[in-house]
Formats: sequence, structure tokens, C-alpha cells
Amino acid sequence: MAELIVPTIIDVLADVLVKQLGEKVNLVMGVEEEVANISSKLATIEKVLHDAERQRLKDRSVGIWLEKLEDITYQMDDVLDEWNFKIHKAKNARTQPTLRNKVRSFIPSLRSYLKQLPVRSDIAQKIKKINGQLELTLKEADQFKFISTGGIPDSQDFKRIMTTSIIDESEVYGRAADQDALRNQVLSESSSQGRDGVQVISVVGAGGSGKTTLAQLLFNDDRVRVKNHFELTKWVCVSDPFNERRIARAILESPGKSSPDSSELEPLLQQLKETFSGKRFLLVLDDVWTKEDSKWKPFQYSLKDGAPGSVILVTTRSLEVAAAVGTTHTHHMALLSDSDCWLIMQRIAFGGRSEEWSKKKESIGQKIAEKCKGLPLAAKTMGSLLRFKDTVQQWQNVLDSEIWQLEEATMDLFPHFYLSYNELSPEQKSCFSYCAVFPKDHEIVVEELIRLWIAQGYVRPRRRGERLELVGLEYFNNLAMRSFFQEVRKESDFLFHEYMVCKMHDIVHDFAQFLTKSECHALGGAGRNSSSERARHLTILEGTKQEMFSSRGVDFGRLRSFLTFSEFGIVVPRNLFCTLKCVRTLTLSHCWLPEIPAEIGRLIHLRHLDLRHCVIVEIPAEIGRLIHLRHLDLSQNRFVALPEAICDLYYLEILDISLCQNLCCLPERIESLVHLRYLFNFGTSELNQIPQGLGKLTSLCSLTRFVVRSNSDDLAILKDLNQLEILHIEIEGEVDFGNAELGKKVNMREMYLLFSSGAHFTETPSCIESIELPPNLQQLVLDKYPGTQLPSWLVTKPLVNNLTKLIINEAYNISSLPALWKLSSLEELGLIRVRKLECLGKEFFGITKAVHANSRDALGTLSNSETSISAEAVAFRNLRKLHFHNFYNWTRWKDLSEDDEEVALSIMPRLEELDFWGCGKLEILPHRILGRISSLKKLDIGRCSKLRDHYSDKTRDDWKQISHIPQVHISN
Repeated sequence: MAELIVPTIIDVLADVLVKQLGEKVNLVMGVEEEVANISSKLATIEKVLHDAERQRLKDRSVGIWLEKLEDITYQMDDVLDEWNFKIHKAKNARTQPTLRNKVRSFIPSLRSYLKQLPVRSDIAQKIKKINGQLELTLKEADQFKFISTGGIPDSQDFKRIMTTSIIDESEVYGRAADQDALRNQVLSESSSQGRDGVQVISVVGAGGSGKTTLAQLLFNDDRVRVKNHFELTKWVCVSDPFNERRIARAILESPGKSSPDSSELEPLLQQLKETFSGKRFLLVLDDVWTKEDSKWKPFQYSLKDGAPGSVILVTTRSLEVAAAVGTTHTHHMALLSDSDCWLIMQRIAFGGRSEEWSKKKESIGQKIAEKCKGLPLAAKTMGSLLRFKDTVQQWQNVLDSEIWQLEEATMDLFPHFYLSYNELSPEQKSCFSYCAVFPKDHEIVVEELIRLWIAQGYVRPRRRGERLELVGLEYFNNLAMRSFFQEVRKESDFLFHEYMVCKMHDIVHDFAQFLTKSECHALGGAGRNSSSERARHLTILEGTKQEMFSSRGVDFGRLRSFLTFSEFGIVVPRNLFCTLKCVRTLTLSHCWLPEIPAEIGRLIHLRHLDLRHCVIVEIPAEIGRLIHLRHLDLSQNRFVALPEAICDLYYLEILDISLCQNLCCLPERIESLVHLRYLFNFGTSELNQIPQGLGKLTSLCSLTRFVVRSNSDDLAILKDLNQLEILHIEIEGEVDFGNAELGKKVNMREMYLLFSSGAHFTETPSCIESIELPPNLQQLVLDKYPGTQLPSWLVTKPLVNNLTKLIINEAYNISSLPALWKLSSLEELGLIRVRKLECLGKEFFGITKAVHANSRDALGTLSNSETSISAEAVAFRNLRKLHFHNFYNWTRWKDLSEDDEEVALSIMPRLEELDFWGCGKLEILPHRILGRISSLKKLDIGRCSKLRDHYSDKTRDDWKQISHIPQVHISN
């Protein structure tokens, strides 16, 4: 943590001083020398932090020194927060056009001067104290002889084990399926080949997942004559650092021959080229870390002339490395079953023991195996640990403990994870270790995770103006590519908004807890209670008893995070808000809190407040005292209004009031929230008026409910909001979209247009036809669309080039869907509750009858019943997902005719998923159309009674028409 926060404080120190001078606000005088001394000391410490962090896991005394340093830097961070806020407050008070300020401008106020003296003295004294603490810390660092940045040899890292191809297959369990899949890929003549016939197959997985073991099994596989299949086979442990000359010599070495003695890389590469040219070879490069393209290219060029069928097999922890080596196929390591983990464990733990002794421990051992969560290294580590535990109670103690709490296990297991962890930047290290605050097996919403990182100050932009969310997403992707996250997938909410979710493997979570065991404290939940006087982050897992907040193991005044993950809710004591003096993130989900006490205003460092699911009926004006608040979540509560004081939250960036169904108005002074970027207000059905001041929030990126009525100029509020990326508009009647100037909003990616069910429209709303769409729009939702035809701009060229997702929901008056096929960039199309449509014609794919029979069409084809389509046209060129849901009157989907089949027509050439749901009257699928879509992988049919009757019997001809689709699922 210090590796991140120290350079941050150095930057902020300079900024605050400059700001104080620039604003001519002398809140703290005479501290320039103290600040300069602090900056100098921190700069000296910064140079050795990387080496100190590397030694932390191995040397407890270094860890204690770093903890002291972190305590000091946290204090400094708090002081800077207070100082910066008071500068802003003093400036704001000076510029307010009140009578008092006018008087002050002519008559110096002694009272005001005396009032500021304690502020100046308080901050100055804190800075002086911190300077003295840093002085002692810097002297203590001398004993460790840290190496400055740039002088750390690679050998200082944890030693990596040099692997060989030798393996005892009798000790391997649960890898038959992986071995078969990898063998088939290596030997398959039909598999796609890389450049010049040499395949590069990468085995990717977390540390300890068995990548090397799988490569060894393949390398020694005689069942299908792997060795005989290749003319040359070679095993090389690459590891880190990537030494080109050592690796080249290792590839060229062979039994009975001396290794090449050249010290230059060029002759070694030439010898490589000569040795492998024209030969079919299998080269295993185990434990690869570097992703530097410049180091890989020479080897790729030297080996590219191998005979077709040659394979380079790479094992790595990172998908980035797999991409850098030019992978043509990636094999992701599967986790072992609990029974296989138990087989590994008992082979080690029961070695030499009697059968009677072993039986007494078996039931406990099987439960311990479950804690390994399919990771073979964890199973081996736990087996070695249990081997020296003689009694049942000792085995039970291991079961009752978290793996991160078992010293013997952490010494053998976690260094493997630390190798990957140490490759991360300081920012990414902090983001990963913070994930210890989540419960195990918790489904993490990535967007929310990134906001938590930002609230804690872990996400740092690399250049001015860079969006923190994009930087945070890069951090997440880097962590996911290194297997720190798993089960990463996309989900959609009821507003059709896509978001990512993920989980952490339990052992990876154990490692995060191990890294933060002195900073993270958990209350409630089996196995998670921990105690640390240095706790900075508190997680409440379950329980409603207030006694838990009297825990002596937690100093609430030091907390920077207070998070709840209880399904049943907790009762929060009133004095909690008096004790949380430094909190940055506060979540009170599922808590019973009848009202927010005034003491919450004392939380001056608060950056994230989450009060979801709480019984809150009124937001007090004291909330305006949360001066450092960046993220305020008040969603799913019962209050009817927000106090005007909320507009005093100058730094507020995120305001979530979604699903506050009683809320009827927003504060009139909302324009004061000049840094507001996200206003989540969907589900606020009583909130029907937006203050004009909203139009001054030019940083706004997301607005999830904006109501506009007939004959109003409300849309003009959007005119200058050109940073908008997500916009949801609820339309109540004919309105003038020209005032919104949507065409200028080049950043907008997602638009949701909801037509109020109670509004009165003409058959084709003219207001919709007049819309000038944002030029880079990617996702569009038309909800309760009242027209009989879709708007013409839906298929105009600017939109065709960019729109990737289109959802049409409850378009009750639409009876046909022509021209959508022109949306060449469209990847997903969802058609939901299109009630009047009875027959889906061929015009859906742009196929129409020619005006004159016996004439040639655009393809030059002559027929009596002419089919017309342009030669370059491809219907739904990039469509991958197509959904038909709740088409209540749809009976027929016209198939291609024999004449159509003669036309070289391409229909949905990339479609992968097709699903029907609630289309009870649809009788049969268009077999000729589906037969042309070779890319189709998945067909889902649900609650479609007639389709179910046609295709449930797999012996009928109808089933044979769709049996070529790999996955067909039919349900009631």
C-alpha cells in the first residue's frame, strides 16, 4: 500500500500548497519548510519501497516497518484532505454575495481571524508531528539496507522452481480430460495452423493449477505415440527473467553433446534455424512470463520453417503472454474435483500410516479437500501439512481455520501467487488486495468494484483528463488476465444495460486476505472473524446484534471502509457515525436505520456512502457536512425529498437515488454539484420534474431517467451536456428533440427511449422522426414504441455504421420489420412483445419481389418470379444474437423459396445464438434460412407450444432440419 500512497501524497502536497497560494487563502501559514521536509523524506523513502515490498513476505521486521510507514502516510492523507477542503470552503465563503462578506471586504473581522487560528494551528501541528514520525521511520530503514529503485537484481525475487519433463504419472489425478483435449489439439491435422505451419498452443491458468503437470503428461504421452509423431522434442523451463541466450542454448542442448559455447545471440539463432528447419518438432516452453514482443520475435523467425504440424507448447499464467507469443489455440486449465483433491491429499497425508489411523481422519480430510477448491497445489500443500498432524483435534483445527491463517500452508502455497502479484503495478496490487473485503464466493459487479477502488484512491490517471473508470477497467482486465478473477461474464439488467460480473477463487481470496490480514477485519460469519488494531477496512458479514460494534479488535476511528454483506440486515448503532472519523467507503445495505443521525456530518473524509435497502424516511441536512464525499448511494429508500444541503457536496461524483419510489423532487441548487458525473435515478416514478440547474452539470456522463412532456422545453436542459454516455428519456407526448442537440453528443454510447403508456401519440410520432441521433451510438432501446412503423432514421448510414445492439420492447402497433437487415454493425437484436406481427416476411432480410417479371435483378439472375437484392448486400452482416420474445400473434416465418435458394444470398453469416420465448402460435422454423447459417451454435425454444410439438420428437423429419445446430434446448 505504501508503494502507492507515498507518491500520491508527494503530488498532493505540492498541489495543496500551490492551491493555497493561488487562491490567496492563508489557512496554514509557515508550514512551507515542514512540507518541503516531508516531501524530501517521502521521495527518499519512495526509492526503496519496491525493494521493501518484495521483502515484506519473507521478513516480518520489514513488514512491521512498512506498517508504521503506512500509518504515517494515512495520517498525512487525512490532513491533506482536511487542508484542501478548508481552502475550498474559505474561498467559497469569501465569494458569496452576502451582506457579511461585503462588510468583511472593508472592515477586517477580528472574530473571523481568531476563528481561523485553531484551524491553522491544528493542521500545522499535525504536519509537524508527521514530519517527526517520518524522520524516525527513515532512520529505522537504514538497518534493512534496502536497494533503491533501478538497482534491484531479478534474483531478489522469490526463487522460481526450474522444471523438467520428468513426471510420475501415478501421482497425477483428475487430468485425463485435460490431457485428452490437449493431445487431440496437438495431433489434430484439422486444427487451425499458425504462421508457416507451426502451431503455438498456450496452456493458461493460475499459479498452482497444474499447467506444468499437464505439459509433462503430454510430453511423455506414449499412448498415441506423441514422441514418435515428432522428429524433435525439447523441454525448456523459461521462467523469469527471459534470458534469450540461455533459452537458445537450452533448446539446442542434447544428451551426449556439449552445449553451444557462443556468447552471442545471433549465431545461436542461426543454429536454431538450421536445426529445426524442415523438421516436425514439439517444443515445450514452460513457465513463460515475458510479454515483450522484441524478445519473442527472434525465436519466432528462427522456428517458423519447421515442418507442418510442428507445435510450440507454452505454459503461462497470463493471457497477455499467450497473445504475445502468437497463440493459435488456448487451453484453459480446469479445476479438479473435490474427490481428486482428496486423492492427492491422502496420498501425501496418509503415507506410511495404518489403515485404522487413516480411517479416523478421512471424513475431516475430505472436508479439508473441499477448501482447496480444485487447485492441485493447494491439495499438495494441505497434504504435506496434515502429514505431521497426529490427532483428530489437530486435523479439526486445520479444518476450522482459513488457509491464510495457517502459517505452514502460507509458506508453501502463497509464494506461488506472490510471483504473479509482484508483477503488478502498485495501483493494481492495492486494487487486488482490497478484494479481501468481499465474502468468499461473492459475485462481484465489476462496475461497482471499480467505484470502490476509486473511492479509496487506488486508481490513478496517467494523464490529465483521463477517465478513472477506464483506468480502473484496465486494472481489472490485467488482474483477470493473470487469473486473479474467474467466471468473468456479461449480464443484463431489466433496463437492458450490460455489465460484467466475476468471482474470486477461494484460494486467491485467501491470498488477498493474507496480504491484508493486518488491515482487514471481519465480523460475523464462520472463519472470518479476525482482530487487528490496525484495521482500515471492516466487513460485516451477518448478524443484527449491536454488541458486535463494541469489538475491541477494531479502532473505528481508523476505518476507511465499512461494508455490509448481510442477507438479513444489521442494526447499526447511532454512535457509529461519531466514531467513523476517517471512513472513505460506507455501505449500509440491508440495514435497519430509521433515520440518519446528525453525527454523520462528522465523517469529513467520506467518499462513498451506500444506504441501499435501509428504512430511511428522511435525509437530514447534516449530510451536507460530508465534505469529501465522492460517491453517495441512497437507492431503494422511502424519503420524499433530498435536502438542499446535499448540494454542498462539492466533490460529489456519483449520486444513486434509484428505486426511491417516493422521491418527488431534486434540490433546486443541483447546479452546485459541478463534479457530478453519474446520476442514477431510474425507478423514481414520482420524480417528474428536473431542475433547470441540471443543465449546468457539464461533467455529467450518465442520466438514467429524464422525463419530458408535451409542449415543454425540458429537453433544452440536455443541450450542453455533451459528456453524456448513457441517457434514458421518458417521453410523454409530442416533444421537440431539436432542443436537446443530440447530434452533438459524440460520447454517447447508450440511449433508452421510453414512451409513456399514458401518453397520446399520432400513429407515427413526428417527434421521433425529427431526432438527430448521436453519431457514435452503440446501443438503442425503444420501449413501448407507439408507432405503426419504425422510424426511418433507424437504417440511415450514420447509425448503420455504429449501432451494435438494438432492443425493441412492447412495440404493440408494429406489424412488419423491414429494412433492419441494413444495420451492418448490429451484433445483437432483441424483439420483445411485438403483438400485431403475424407473419415475418422475407423483407426482414431485404428480399422483395421485383416490379417486373422476367427482368434481371442486381445479381443478373433471370426468373419468372424475380427476387431483388443488391449484389453487395448481406443481411445482418455482423449479427451474433437474435431474440424473439412474447410474439403473441406470430404464426409464420416465411422461408426461402427454391428461386431464392438459387440467389447467392448471404443471411446472418455470423449468427451464433437464436432464441424464441413465449411465441406460442409460431408453427415451424424457416429450415432453409437456418440451413444457410453455418455459424449458428445455439438454439433456445421456450414456452412455444407449437414449436415444441414440432421438434421435441427427435425421430421426426422436422428435428432433422435443425439437428445440425450444436446446442438445441427446448423447454416448457
